[in-house]
Amino acid sequence: MVKKNLFRYSSVLMCVVLTAASLVGCGSKTAATTGTDTAYVTEMAAGSTEATITQAITNELAVSNKSTLATNTRQETVYVFNDASGNKNHITVNEKITDANGNETLNKTESSENAPVTMKVTYKLDGKEIKPEDLVGKSGKVTIRFDYTNNQKKTVTINGKKQTVAVPFTMITGMMLPTDVFSNVEVTNGKLTKVGDNIVAVGMTMPGLKDTMNLKFNDKSLDLDIPEYFELTADVKNFSLDMTMSVATSNLLSDMNADDITLDDLKKTVASLDDAATQLADGTVSLQDGTQQLSDAIPALTDGVDQLNTGASSLKDGIYAYADGAASAYEGSVSLNDNMKAYADGIGTLYNTLKDNNLDSSVASAAKGASDLAAGAATLDAGIDSALSGAGALVTGAKSLTDGTGELATGAAALAEGADKIGGTLTSGMTETKQKYDNAYDSFYQLAMAVIGGKLGYNPVAMTGEQKITAATTLANVGISATADITDENQCTKAAAFIMQNYNDTDITTGKIGIRTAMVSALTAKYAAADTEHKYTLEQLKAKANSDADANLVAISSGLSQAYKAYGLLNDTMTSLTAGGENSFFNGITKLNEGAGQVNTGANALKAGIDQLSTGAGQLSAGSKQLKAGLGTLSTGLNTLSASVGSFSTYKEGTLCSSLYALNLNAGKLQQEGTAVLQSGLSQLTANNDTLKSGASQLADGTATLKDSSGTLADGVTQLNEGAITLKDGMAQFNSEAIEPITKLVDSDAQTAVDTIKAVVKAGQEYNSFLGKSDDKAGSVTFVYKTAGITANK
Repeated sequence: MVKKNLFRYSSVLMCVVLTAASLVGCGSKTAATTGTDTAYVTEMAAGSTEATITQAITNELAVSNKSTLATNTRQETVYVFNDASGNKNHITVNEKITDANGNETLNKTESSENAPVTMKVTYKLDGKEIKPEDLVGKSGKVTIRFDYTNNQKKTVTINGKKQTVAVPFTMITGMMLPTDVFSNVEVTNGKLTKVGDNIVAVGMTMPGLKDTMNLKFNDKSLDLDIPEYFELTADVKNFSLDMTMSVATSNLLSDMNADDITLDDLKKTVASLDDAATQLADGTVSLQDGTQQLSDAIPALTDGVDQLNTGASSLKDGIYAYADGAASAYEGSVSLNDNMKAYADGIGTLYNTLKDNNLDSSVASAAKGASDLAAGAATLDAGIDSALSGAGALVTGAKSLTDGTGELATGAAALAEGADKIGGTLTSGMTETKQKYDNAYDSFYQLAMAVIGGKLGYNPVAMTGEQKITAATTLANVGISATADITDENQCTKAAAFIMQNYNDTDITTGKIGIRTAMVSALTAKYAAADTEHKYTLEQLKAKANSDADANLVAISSGLSQAYKAYGLLNDTMTSLTAGGENSFFNGITKLNEGAGQVNTGANALKAGIDQLSTGAGQLSAGSKQLKAGLGTLSTGLNTLSASVGSFSTYKEGTLCSSLYALNLNAGKLQQEGTAVLQSGLSQLTANNDTLKSGASQLADGTATLKDSSGTLADGVTQLNEGAITLKDGMAQFNSEAIEPITKLVDSDAQTAVDTIKAVVKAGQEYNSFLGKSDDKAGSVTFVYKTAGITANK
């Protein structure tokens, strides 16, 4: 991640697009605990804090822990041990040399030289500077600032002028902050990461690079914001801080080829930027022209909607008047039909003659049937159109249903996935808690073996196999086994009680040796070969042994108790989630997910059926219209046939004239095929009055809604046009005030900037040894700073 930021930053310098660049574009935070006010961190004081910080820094560097150097190489790791204020205590250099055959040689050297980058750590409490040792146990607003000084510089010649260039060291500082001490953490020039119950803060700086990158374009200096310090502020309660770590390296840009940085590429990039900006400005002008045309057309649209609404209202009034007239006509047809019926009874003789010849009945039946079919076809067509409209609404509703069930299925699947993650997290937590308990109990058991060995007269640090068996049997007799049961709270109680009752040095008798005395002997032997500077007296070693042992007792007892409580809490949580068998929480989530999938499948099947229904309704409507047209043609043909039978005033053999003449004298047929049909037709006509009125009302309501919406549309188009104008003006201003100045800068001092960047990259590539050794081996050097923590003395 750091290398990615550095390459990105170099690109920014090359393109001169930004006049200020931040090397670390995120906030930051910091934390740590334990240590004394004067002690320095040794290589033996790593622990979980150092491992966590190391991992965080490694992630930022985005490099592997394995060496990338091959044979015939020299790798130096320089450990700089500082006190809590950043002052150097001592420096140790670990050197790995790999020869041409791949054989490795490891050397360890103490150095009196100073690291190329030095640091100063200052502390403030509620805005006032305070010594680190005075912060222990305090509460309030704390500020911790790391300032770095780059002392490694070289003089180069750029465009005929001497210039001082700092070796581009990248400084990464990591801290671990327990959340029970630190809250509301904020950082400058860094970032924060949550790791368990701790916050890991990582800061990144490049000290000295800002002065080197004092670039100018057209005699104007670029104020580049390259971070040179790392600062953390937080609210703290009972302050303590563990060790902090920093890594400095100059080879993050070692794989960058400085010759690839050319002014020609810069000019091409800026030219492309200028062309793109011009095209974008032209596009905003076209956009505004279009929105203006749309805005100009809105008045005509709203006028048309008003006219449509007025017409729909008038149509509704006409439909209502027409329906009332049809109802009155029906009532008159009923009366007319009754009168014609009475008249037809008086001319029955003529009717019987026509009936015997089968002429009147044939023509009457054909004409009446055609008329009835035509009227029925019209009613059927209207009904099918209504059904087709309903089918369309049903299709729309079915789509909404399938969309909703699809979202239900997606949500149920996400819920099931979340439940699986909960179960996995709880199971992982129980496993981790069990491991921590086993580790703590194993430490206790080793200490218990040493104590009981001393009680039995053995040397606790050098017991034979037989003596260890005797000691283990003695422990088993008092209820302390070698393997712990995390679910047995009595096991924790016995462990703590045994240590506190049996651990002392007051009963040393002839032939026995106390555990603390044994520790002192072991420490004396360990430091016997040390140089004069690091030798300890017997009293100092004994005090250290007592202090370390007491600390181990407290840590073991506390660890056993905390592990037991944590395991119990996790076990209760998992039991509650799996309780109930088929009705448990996890089974319920699974069933919910399965049910949602089935509902979605059913909804899709329902939609497919409704789509088929809609298609069939459309086909039925087309057939109905064809039937209606055919029946109309048939009715017309029968009327033509009736006209072809001759006239009522002239009789002709073989024609229908005589029968029609008799019909003219007798109104029976008129009653049957005239007034009766008229009454039937008017009855059907009035039967559709309610449907006709309802349709007219719906049409009027729809046009009223359209009229109301047209005003909202007009307001939206006006706002869109105003926004397009603002965009056009802003783009023109951006092009003239931002893009054009950048294109002008390229032709002035750009070559000096390019050469300066090349010099910085080369300086970093050439710094490859702290010890200053020169041979044909490819070298690399990394600096690891370990700064002491701040905590109360034990």
